[in-house]
Amino acid sequence: SIIREYYRQKKENESVPVAGFNGTYQYDVDVVVIFSASSSDALAHTTTKKTTTNPIISASTDETNKRFDFGCVANPVILSPTDKYPKWQCYYYGNSGSWNCGQPCFLPTGSSGLAESDDGITNWIKIDGIEEEKAILTPGKVGEWDSIHTGVADVIRVNDELHMYYFGGSEEEIKMGPGSIAGFRMRIGRAKSTDNGRTWVKDDTYVLDYDENEGFFASWPRIIVPQENNKEEPWKMFYHAFNGKKWKVYSATSSDMGDTWQRTGLVITGNEDDEDAFDYQGIGTRDIIHWKDGSLLMIYEGVNKAGTHSLGAACYSNKWEKLNNGKPILEPGKGILGKWTTQVIGTPYIVPLDDGGIRLYHCGKEDSNSKMSIGVIE
Repeated sequence: SIIREYYRQKKENESVPVAGFNGTYQYDVDVVVIFSASSSDALAHTTTKKTTTNPIISASTDETNKRFDFGCVANPVILSPTDKYPKWQCYYYGNSGSWNCGQPCFLPTGSSGLAESDDGITNWIKIDGIEEEKAILTPGKVGEWDSIHTGVADVIRVNDELHMYYFGGSEEEIKMGPGSIAGFRMRIGRAKSTDNGRTWVKDDTYVLDYDENEGFFASWPRIIVPQENNKEEPWKMFYHAFNGKKWKVYSATSSDMGDTWQRTGLVITGNEDDEDAFDYQGIGTRDIIHWKDGSLLMIYEGVNKAGTHSLGAACYSNKWEKLNNGKPILEPGKGILGKWTTQVIGTPYIVPLDDGGIRLYHCGKEDSNSKMSIGVIE
């Protein structure tokens, strides 16, 4: 039924609610930031100190000098300031209405860009990249594994370098419903920058292939590096796959700082026993941070039977346990999120704050005729 709905909506040029996709063919997306509460238990009970309804990053509008993100922007990846680099950075992906080689785009992916801000909330300035249409990372050449579209998924600092983990899709056609689509066979790659994100050099090939036992692709990786007092631990990667019916989160580890990765299996799924659960269809995009007392906190995008996206939370000590009794902590169009998220919310990115709270960046959209806007709750 999900695949039938995909083709129906694609034909009608509407957005398709798919975990990690946040809509499809020909639409505008803006980046959203939200402030959440300071403890796991309070994630579902935030109080508002400060709000704004203005986009922090929107699709470009100059039709004369069209940028890669003229059609949409999505999936914020945030780097906080350091002593050496005082600006907040937001890496994101977007497209100008189609993918490489003229392929129609059914995801907001395509190429990736960079914007910077003094406070992480206001006055984001897009940085012109040297790649096509002023992007900082673009698809590969025809025949390469990432030739149709790419998307930034995470960026981490490694000594004096930045390492970007991204995903990409090739021209390979995959049978889907009544036809086939290109760009759905996605793998995970890595690129490095030595100039604070202005230019990037890709590795020779992907760092993690898809596994047919998981699904059609491996995508949207997030990287967890060990804390200072546990540097001997392996790096961890969390990504998701789709098997044609459900989205599920998997993991891999690396003992050589990301050069090679070994799969470690299934991490978390939606509530498949309850058809009314907000994550019955599965869990897609997610972010994970080091949290209280050595635990990990995950905020994830769940999709229900009707295709509605909401955000849930889980915590890991000895095993992953869903918070808020397995119910969503944020629902589209409700409560603190407001009407502007009625159609979809997703791609959460967590920034821990000095006061023990968290700042949550994500994407959202009101309807098929609107652009996303920003909510700020602190």
